[in-house]
Amino acid sequence: MRWCAKKAIYPSADHWIRSNTARDIDLKFHSPGGALFAVEDFVPTLEKYVEKHQIGLNFFHTLVAVDSPGRKVWFDVSRPEIAVERIEVEFDMMHVTPPQGAPDFIAVCPLADAVDRVNVDPSKLRHKIFDNTCSLGGMMNAIITKTAAAARKQAPVVADNTVTDMQDGTPIVQYDGYEACPLTDARDKVILAEFSYGGTLQASFPRWLIDDPKPRHLA
Repeated sequence: MRWCAKKAIYPSADHWIRSNTARDIDLKFHSPGGALFAVEDFVPTLEKYVEKHQIGLNFFHTLVAVDSPGRKVWFDVSRPEIAVERIEVEFDMMHVTPPQGAPDFIAVCPLADAVDRVNVDPSKLRHKIFDNTCSLGGMMNAIITKTAAAARKQAPVVADNTVTDMQDGTPIVQYDGYEACPLTDARDKVILAEFSYGGTLQASFPRWLIDDPKPRHLA
């Protein structure tokens, strides 16, 4: 259960309010992580939305089993400094984002690191051992979310540096860790989260969209 699950729960909550059925629905969000979002600047806005829709937050919950006919799921709850506890939860409807990783042919080859992703320098996007190999997107191990917006910025870095290599030059173009997560607050509004390595805010829209990170139609 990762951040993309929010792209289901937020607009769903908005729809149920518009259709006057929200009072009959008990919304729960379970995540193995410990926060609503990785970049602190956007958390207060998301917390207000969670409070508005009375979404029950359950952090450090890792899904381990599903009984679809019985409408039950089991989570391992692993809060810091507390022994892991397995709990059972009943549901009527469930949306699940499964664990994601590189395909097997990457995981078993010499390019992979300890967590089975291509082992690259985070700025050059070049393999740390095999300097004739680059990687981008969801298969490489730079500490970012695996989004299309990130790959859009990574591709020119890999292309430019590959051309420079072919011309016997020294690659100078670097990837700064840019990524973007458009969080759909409602059917007509989005929180545009743009940032780079270290959670540094990085706006491609006018600065006021980031200085005041709240749902906007323009975003």
